[in-house]
Amino acid sequence: MSDLSITFEKNVYQIAITRTQKRNTLSSETCVQMIEALAEAQRNPDVHCVILRGDDAIFCAGADLQESIHRTETTSSAYDALIEAMIAFDKPLMAAVLGPCVGLGVALLSYCDLVYCGENALFSVPFTALGLTPEFGLSYTIVAKAGYHKASEKLFLSEPISAKEALDMGIVNGIFKDENLVSEVLTRAVRLSQMPLGSLRATKHLLRHAQAQALRAATSLEKEVVAERLQSEEVHEAFQAFAEGRKPNFS
Repeated sequence: MSDLSITFEKNVYQIAITRTQKRNTLSSETCVQMIEALAEAQRNPDVHCVILRGDDAIFCAGADLQESIHRTETTSSAYDALIEAMIAFDKPLMAAVLGPCVGLGVALLSYCDLVYCGENALFSVPFTALGLTPEFGLSYTIVAKAGYHKASEKLFLSEPISAKEALDMGIVNGIFKDENLVSEVLTRAVRLSQMPLGSLRATKHLLRHAQAQALRAATSLEKEVVAERLQSEEVHEAFQAFAEGRKPNFS
């Protein structure tokens, strides 16, 4: 069974995460499915833009918790390949965010060109609270968007980010009422679909060229640090506390 729902109409290709029973977390299999969907959208000359979304209640609660903590080479390769696929995707990529957007979910937004959210969307990058460090390029993208001090505040303290804060931090382009979000994003997608595709692709290449090199360097370093952190006692305590429903004790 697929974890994604794909629709294609009027040159607009939509990828919806539908792993509802797991709060739309991304497993390695979900990552593979998303890579395949992006590849299909890349090959199809009739696709002018892509919209990434969740279901009506949640965008993405991050990486699958069990796969993330018990990470294998297959899991790591799937995460890496998804990020590379998004960096390399050369057509306009949009996101419509309803509800929670956590960790890897926030990272995905960094690789989108236009991001809009509902007024009740809530973002979170709780890596340090889990004894981990930012990954998926977030150590670079959040600083680039929000500046060092705001990025360090949210990453060090693992504080939630409201829709208004996400707008101020440059994580999203705009905020709409939850019930209007999808239609507002579709309106902009249809407008994009009427633009000359060659010009859109060339413009995206110019905008993303230097950033892509920095992102690849950042994700490479993050991968090394996260691998070390996954072996630490702090990570063990954080996930044990989560499983037991208690606060972790890092003292």
